[in-house]
Amino acid sequence: MTEAHLTPSQEKIVTSDAEAILVLASAGSGKTHVLTERIRFLLEREKKSHVLVLTFTNKAADEIEIRLTDTIKDIHSRAFIGTIHRFCLEMIRRRGHLIGYADMPQVFERDTDRKELIVQAILESDSLCRQFQQKNQSGQDQFIQNVLFRIGMYKKNLRGLYGENENNYLFFLLQEYNSLLVSQNAIDYDDVIVLAHKILTDCPQIAELYRKQYRYILIDEAQDLNFAQYELIKALCGTEHKKVMMVGDPNQAIYGFNGADKKYMAESFINDFTPVSKLSLNENFRSTTAILKAANCLIDNGTKVQINSSLDGLFEIKEFLDQKSEAEWIVEQIKYYMTHGHRDIIGKITEDRIAVLSRTKYIFPPLEEVLQKNGISYFVKKTSDSSEFESDFIQTFDLGLRLLVNPRDQLHFIQLLNHLNLTEDSITVSKNTFPDKLQVLSELIKNEPTKTDFEQLKNSWLCIDNNINDFKNALKMLQQFLENKPEENRDLTVIEDIQEYDALWEGYCKKVSKETRSLSHFRSQIALGIVHNNQSTSGITLGTVHSVKGLGFDIVFLMGMNEGTFPDYRSLNNSNYLAEERNNAYVALTRAKRLLFITYPKQKQMSWGDNKVQYPSRFIELIQKSMN
Repeated sequence: MTEAHLTPSQEKIVTSDAEAILVLASAGSGKTHVLTERIRFLLEREKKSHVLVLTFTNKAADEIEIRLTDTIKDIHSRAFIGTIHRFCLEMIRRRGHLIGYADMPQVFERDTDRKELIVQAILESDSLCRQFQQKNQSGQDQFIQNVLFRIGMYKKNLRGLYGENENNYLFFLLQEYNSLLVSQNAIDYDDVIVLAHKILTDCPQIAELYRKQYRYILIDEAQDLNFAQYELIKALCGTEHKKVMMVGDPNQAIYGFNGADKKYMAESFINDFTPVSKLSLNENFRSTTAILKAANCLIDNGTKVQINSSLDGLFEIKEFLDQKSEAEWIVEQIKYYMTHGHRDIIGKITEDRIAVLSRTKYIFPPLEEVLQKNGISYFVKKTSDSSEFESDFIQTFDLGLRLLVNPRDQLHFIQLLNHLNLTEDSITVSKNTFPDKLQVLSELIKNEPTKTDFEQLKNSWLCIDNNINDFKNALKMLQQFLENKPEENRDLTVIEDIQEYDALWEGYCKKVSKETRSLSHFRSQIALGIVHNNQSTSGITLGTVHSVKGLGFDIVFLMGMNEGTFPDYRSLNNSNYLAEERNNAYVALTRAKRLLFITYPKQKQMSWGDNKVQYPSRFIELIQKSMN
């Protein structure tokens, strides 16, 4: 490293004078460091320039922003650093009126909500309704899930946006589903990109304003772009804006199931932004020699990672009789290293330095049981930053907030009625303001056992409605109310959910000035995970590959590495999906910094009670064959 803490290849990227730049950055190559220093270089070289930095995770955006804040005091006024969804959400909030949204639409982010809308759309067609009702519960669930997925893919491919028409039931359901959203002044997660794209294409003067505002555009994790996201970037740039840097790694492309395709970075970008300067970062500074030798066995496109470690580390593959013995061995190893340490790991090995990974979360229960028996703390890492509340009390509070934001929200109004044990027929003021509804609800619930709880919730809603900056006081009111209940009537999950909401509000206040805060903006940012609970979780990390992408741990156990599990059985007859599973395995291996163990059982107990013979993953066989 140089005095500026940049290798020659990193410095070449940071200081490049090329306009369009494609950076192929392998795992552990210092990608975030290079992005951060590139932003710093551009802002210091051109004092009046502004930079747009689009990431795929809030964690990446936060990390870049924190690194820059100390040295560039006006970073928030000179750079937008955030997820592509956050950027688009802000565009809709400011410019949505140009495409017919007088008020900021509410984001329906939960799959459960979207499924309810799909059922309502099905009921609009007599023939579809009859076919649907003839299915058993499992068949109905599968049908709804399939429709939900297909509608998402329609939107990710910008189909159905400009009046196209297709003569099939899926397109009919897409139109009905969208109509239900519009009638409630709502949008879903995919619409955030779709509507921002519509603003830029329908209103070219707005795209021109953004081009003038942001002289440079940087895209992180560009291998994860889908069609709509790439077209958004093209609409943003037009034909003249070429100062775009895309950074990504084809070997870490693992979101094809969600419409992402590395071709937008590796092919479309090169064709559309010619000439493109191609630069590489292929030195790994994260992992030890043994780990990288194994990871390189999974790369088949010639871009092997350069090993840059003086430490040997440890890589082992272990076979076990069953899932129980596999879990017990992992826990014994965890206990051993936490007690004795390892020569390649500096300092005490604590639980937060260890992760157990798997292809799916369904692998973890036997391990969780053994961890609990041994008193070892752990947590299952969520794939997204979206917040979910466990207690009925705070779920009801959250529904009320949604209705404060959007009184037209019939979906969540009906859910609120259900939470209050009221029927839809019992209230006829659905089109009135939310305070009007509250008054009627108070009368209807006066004889219900939950009346006292409802009155307290109502007071908190009215407090927030009166002044958004009293949000924290409203939460304190709820907490004091609960703490004054007899101990046997207290629910700890409610207190935890209040603390979760308090953390979300704190995070929002750090990002948004007091004068510009609004409940609508706050709820939208929660829906997209833009504000999320940063309270640290403690213990061993149990995570799927997708949930830990971008993270690193000193010790990693990759468990349940059986054929049909990793790679997933659905990929075995599809070469594209199988290639993505190989990328998943590569990402899993490169999360390990010092020690890596791959484990698998020879038999697995199925849900119906029988034991089924298991075989090692083809990726294990590939690694063993390549390393021998």
